[in-house]
Amino acid sequence: MRVALHLAIKGRGRVEPNPLVGCVLTNHDRIIGQGYHQEFGGPHAEPNALADAAARGQSPRGATAYVTLEPCCHTNKKTPPCVPALISAGVSRVVVGTLDPNPQVNGQGLAQLRQAGLTVDGPLLEAESKQLLAPFLARVLHRRPYVTLKWAQTADGKIAGPAGQRLQISNPTSAHVVHQLRSRCDAILVGIGTAIADDPLLTAREVPNPRPLLRILLDSQLRLPLQSRLVNTPDQGPVMIFCLVSAIQTKEEAAALQSHGVAVIAVAADPLGGVSVPAVLKELADKPITHLLVEPGPTLAPSFFRENLADRLWLFQSPATVNDATATAAAKVPPHFTPVGSLDLDGDTLTEYLNTRSPLFFSPAPSPDFLLTKHA
Repeated sequence: MRVALHLAIKGRGRVEPNPLVGCVLTNHDRIIGQGYHQEFGGPHAEPNALADAAARGQSPRGATAYVTLEPCCHTNKKTPPCVPALISAGVSRVVVGTLDPNPQVNGQGLAQLRQAGLTVDGPLLEAESKQLLAPFLARVLHRRPYVTLKWAQTADGKIAGPAGQRLQISNPTSAHVVHQLRSRCDAILVGIGTAIADDPLLTAREVPNPRPLLRILLDSQLRLPLQSRLVNTPDQGPVMIFCLVSAIQTKEEAAALQSHGVAVIAVAADPLGGVSVPAVLKELADKPITHLLVEPGPTLAPSFFRENLADRLWLFQSPATVNDATATAAAKVPPHFTPVGSLDLDGDTLTEYLNTRSPLFFSPAPSPDFLLTKHA
């Protein structure tokens, strides 16, 4: 099952909104075939493992299949169901990591396997299997994206220079890792402070095959300049701005932004008068967003922490210091965010934290993104 979990990671960034799944076929404890879900719309892990066994000249008859997720049995989808494939191949036993929460499956796949005479065992390594599936579970069970916060800070905890001046903190290696992470996400979100200070593009650059990024801005009073790069690069991906209801009712900026192809959506305010983060995620529920990457400033990060809507944090720390009391300090990492992995990136340090209070926390296991970065 651990081999299957490791295999599943290889699909990260290409299979979403489907789940990451790995499958290993064994005969007398010897691996005879293995596979994983490689891309959205393509064959699932089980048929890929069966095909691998055939390519090796191995028969799956009487074999055991270790699958990180319950095999699917529904037919209203892009690919054939996996349960009949396992049955017709003559597999005699199936061990699953966890049940599929999809209401169209959710135990029915295992029931069909048992009805066909197969032995079904598991869940096995359920916590690790669920942690692997956390983004999928976010969509299916909680109707929201899996949220990752990411920022860079100096060794003395600053995210900007004296008096808030813009400061390049990360080194080129860290910057490339960030673009790799962006390339595997579906949407990226920043606050208006970041948009005004940095005029960012919010795209994944110099990485192969990036997923199309929806670029999202929280701008309560519609202060984004029409001259900004976000407004003037529609070819780089759609832009969506969330503002307060009062702003869209009283300002002409909304119409001007919309004339440039920017989607402007009014939502409720949070208790501090800013854009409500829960309201934003509710608006995104019907969008094809599995992974939402948030690159927050010191105000936006606490908003996600207060609402317990940050599932993961990537913190890049530079060895440099600012040593200036007027420099902008980074948000404090809450104590219930537990570190699950750390990497040296040519002098910078990347630490991955998981939110132990998130409904999507099951195991203190490094994420597929972290492991892909580690083994790159």
